[in-house]
Amino acid sequence: MNVKLWVQGINPVEAESDCGWKEINLCELMKENSISSKIQLQFGQLYSFIAYEHKLHIFCVLTGDSRTATLDASITSIAANSKHCLVLLSTGQLFKYDCLAEKVVQVNFLGIEDDGVNKTPNKCSITHVACGECVSVACTSTNGVYNIPNCTVTLPRHVRIRKVAAGFEHCLLLTTNGDVYSWGGGLRGQLGNGEITALSDQPRIVEGLAGVKVIDIAAQGWHSAAVSSFGDLYTWGWNNKGQLGLPDPQHNERVVSLPHLVSFPGDDEVTVEKVHCGIGHTIVEVAAADGRKDALIAGWELATRFSYTDASSASSNFEGFRKLDKPVQERDASLELGTGAYQVYFLQRVRSE
Repeated sequence: MNVKLWVQGINPVEAESDCGWKEINLCELMKENSISSKIQLQFGQLYSFIAYEHKLHIFCVLTGDSRTATLDASITSIAANSKHCLVLLSTGQLFKYDCLAEKVVQVNFLGIEDDGVNKTPNKCSITHVACGECVSVACTSTNGVYNIPNCTVTLPRHVRIRKVAAGFEHCLLLTTNGDVYSWGGGLRGQLGNGEITALSDQPRIVEGLAGVKVIDIAAQGWHSAAVSSFGDLYTWGWNNKGQLGLPDPQHNERVVSLPHLVSFPGDDEVTVEKVHCGIGHTIVEVAAADGRKDALIAGWELATRFSYTDASSASSNFEGFRKLDKPVQERDASLELGTGAYQVYFLQRVRSE
């Protein structure tokens, strides 16, 4: 099976000025005859990473240079910033690709802070990873939360971690019972606790979401988002580009330090199913009452935002969420949505002729 990558915004694999929808053949890009298993994508500010089976493909956004690193086992998860990419293998081992050194090194940190009595390294494994510009996070099967290599906190035994996300300086953690924790830098309200604080080093429940069961979270740059089990969207942080999707002018270019419920345009009710964040944009996957699936975007106009020839393209968009036109209009087209730092993308699986 072939996989097409449709990208709007900065091309994540080669340097070019066109920011409209572009089609990239991943089989040709990765020199694979067919793609049958899951692909992991991370599109950062300077580097892009595509993981498939036991290979990590690295692309420099500025120069278009590329290289491939081969690991000893299949890759289950990746997380990246401008300096490195964390690579979690099916064996439970964690590696780091250093972009400047252009090499892969193993990351060993479990048990570093062990007191010699409670030896747990052999009993736990890494389950989740996330990267921001100032933080690299790993969570373990024994509820350890690490700002690598230091253990930040060990959550109570009854808590189960569902997802972890990171912006430039802050982190979010979602549990299976719907609680959201935040920690890290909070000078732009991205922690959601109503305070403007330089650093909160311990995870705290986001009180503004108390009583709300959350099923998905996302973070990038200096903003955060959460989806409730009722299909509502909450956003908070720095609304400098309109990425919070709050159309009230009082929020324009302001810090919003508490989660705000987002309203959507039009009379039709929509249910938010999933949220994705880029640096200056937020995208939600929604379902209408009649079952129709759509994608909505707030913030940057990605098709023109990074145009080198249009001086007006740098303007923000504070109109709230608007419909994102998909690159493929066929009703039966299977599209998997995601975001990068400066992109939105769709993966389309196509059966080979």
